[in-house]
Amino acid sequence: MSDTPLSSHPLLAAPHRAAFLPGMLLAMLLLAGWSAELLSRLFGLSLPLAVPAMQAHGFLMLFGFFPLFMTGFLFTAGPRWLNMPPPGRGLYLTVPALLASGLVLWTLGAAAGGAWLLAGHLLYCLGFAGLAGGFARLLLRSAAPDRRHAWAVLSAFACGALALAAAAYWLLSGDARGWLWMRDLALWGFLLPVFLTVCHRMLPFFSSSVLAPYAAWRPWWLLAAMLGGSLSHGLLSLAMLPSWPLDAALAGLFGYTSWRWGLRASLRVRLLAMLHLAFAWLAVAFALYAWQGVAGGLAWAPLHAVTVGFFLTMLIAFVSRVSLGHSGRPLQASNGLWRLYLAAHWLALARVAADALPAAWRPALYGLAALGWLLTILLWGRQFLPAYLLPRADGKPG
Repeated sequence: MSDTPLSSHPLLAAPHRAAFLPGMLLAMLLLAGWSAELLSRLFGLSLPLAVPAMQAHGFLMLFGFFPLFMTGFLFTAGPRWLNMPPPGRGLYLTVPALLASGLVLWTLGAAAGGAWLLAGHLLYCLGFAGLAGGFARLLLRSAAPDRRHAWAVLSAFACGALALAAAAYWLLSGDARGWLWMRDLALWGFLLPVFLTVCHRMLPFFSSSVLAPYAAWRPWWLLAAMLGGSLSHGLLSLAMLPSWPLDAALAGLFGYTSWRWGLRASLRVRLLAMLHLAFAWLAVAFALYAWQGVAGGLAWAPLHAVTVGFFLTMLIAFVSRVSLGHSGRPLQASNGLWRLYLAAHWLALARVAADALPAAWRPALYGLAALGWLLTILLWGRQFLPAYLLPRADGKPG
């Protein structure tokens, strides 16, 4: 039976296409909604929501689009890590469809409440289970001699599943403790460990491919220390115990790692520098956490150094690289992409600095930063969304 025009559309040809496109669109939607909420507060208003705005923001920023981009990356790079064939089309189309439809219903439910919210959460959980289960099947069937990175990612997804269970408890009971458990499990047990594992595997590899001379440095103790530090910080947060000694040690570790991985040398190659500059935010973030633990006065600045400074700039860097390479375009950051990326860093710095300024100044700065991020994501999407809908520029499949 021959393919129909719809079934042969380029969007359906590869996992990264089917997952990155809804990931970008949902990032735009969620940032637009949060910008509207922040701007309405400047006029003494608030959007009518069935879920407290800050709690909805916390869930949607942690789970709203990162897992969609993880789907595209893991179903593309994961088989290569594990020497396995890529997943079938049914899986790599179903998972993004469930995640995206669940998030749309979740967002509608945040305003309408009731069955919409619960139905959205259930659909999303099914998509998350499909992603974790699909990756687990690749891992368990693989005979690759080194599967430690894949096991670390799968372990992080187990923490992500616990976070979603905590969120379900919060939504069903209204108990805010469930939201707090969700936040710490998602941030320190799921997202940061996945990002750190991918960085440990890919940053030295990418650097060695374009920098010469370059000695790739990625000892296993480093991955264990980074993941252990993230999990330990999360456990201390859950127990409401001070973490500043650990945070100071992690700031030093991440700063040393940036140096060993060649941050300065990476500046010669823009697309590589995007990865290294994003990673450098972690040393800043944990230094701020240590300062907060000793002296206070930084409000949410350390958290936003991780989520906005590290996560979002690293997302832009990785997704841009994958999108360029898998659309058959040169692995080079154009002037426009480089300017957008630097703007993302300035916006992250502004968002972090706003938390340390007097409280009276913060609402306006929060709103401006959110609008700036929305514009940045819109312009970034304008560069890459067409690539997911068109055939590869080099004529190759995928």
